[in-house]
Amino acid sequence: MRFSDFRQFRPKDNPNVIVFACEDDFLVEESRSVWAEIFGPNWVFEKLHAKEFDEIAIASLMDEAQTPSLFSQNRVLMVTNAEKVSKERGEDLLALHEVPNASLKVILIRSAAKDGKKDGKEMAAWMKPYPSISIDPLKPGDVARWLVDRYGVSPEVASHVVESAGTDLYPLHNEMMKLEAYLGGARKPEVRDVEASILHVERFGPWELDDAILERDYRKAVHVAEAMLEEGVEALQILGKIARVWRQLFVAKGLSGKKSANEIAFAAGAPQFKGSALAASSRKYGWVQLTNGFRELLGADRAFKSSSPNVEAYFDILLWKLMA
Repeated sequence: MRFSDFRQFRPKDNPNVIVFACEDDFLVEESRSVWAEIFGPNWVFEKLHAKEFDEIAIASLMDEAQTPSLFSQNRVLMVTNAEKVSKERGEDLLALHEVPNASLKVILIRSAAKDGKKDGKEMAAWMKPYPSISIDPLKPGDVARWLVDRYGVSPEVASHVVESAGTDLYPLHNEMMKLEAYLGGARKPEVRDVEASILHVERFGPWELDDAILERDYRKAVHVAEAMLEEGVEALQILGKIARVWRQLFVAKGLSGKKSANEIAFAAGAPQFKGSALAASSRKYGWVQLTNGFRELLGADRAFKSSSPNVEAYFDILLWKLMA
């Protein structure tokens, strides 16, 4: 289910225990308002980790569920990392699930999983008796549309933000706050503002890494990447920036000589003023080099996500392989 559809979702009954599969923490927080409408008035939400939930005696949970308070609101426990809830506690919840008009509800928040599986493992058996809602993982296009709808930016700017900062909504929300503060509400953000705000590096301009790759200037590219790392830019953000320029070069090479500079820029998802440079630079790279480059970029993405390489040395070697 898409989160936009979940906003309109209203179950036929009002269950006491629900499994909620959602990858993004920001959407989990956003879901509170939807649950409040589903459960009705006078519910207060409390988030706790699976281990904390395990430590609460089931007798206490049952007493709270069966004894509505005359002086306070009823509680909804939002249990994160629900995969780590013990089997015993999961089975204990069956008793709570059967309580009519309970004054306690439990939302078990787990990672979204396709076909009930996570990393090839089937969903825990104890979760299966409870109603389950699964939110579809967000794709880059979905996130870009979310940025357009929520912050009123152009699709071009939204796509650039996603490529620069990733698809997790909390970091993106923070980056949009930075971008708004950077502009001070004076005007709508442009692509160059995203570069200056999100990937700002004091010693170099916002387009220096792009230009170094377009110019096939290996030494300059390494210096800019090192400066970005020193100033706290995440390795995956730098890698995403390199990958974006590489995709733009690939598109530009296929259109060079066939389309105008503006058309090339539009097709490549680049600012219009970059069209001529893209067309010219694409002729500096061969098809085999560009194709092999994608393999190197994919390997770098896997390395940064699954191990802890020497990041500066890795970028040095990566840029050499791409541009030599």
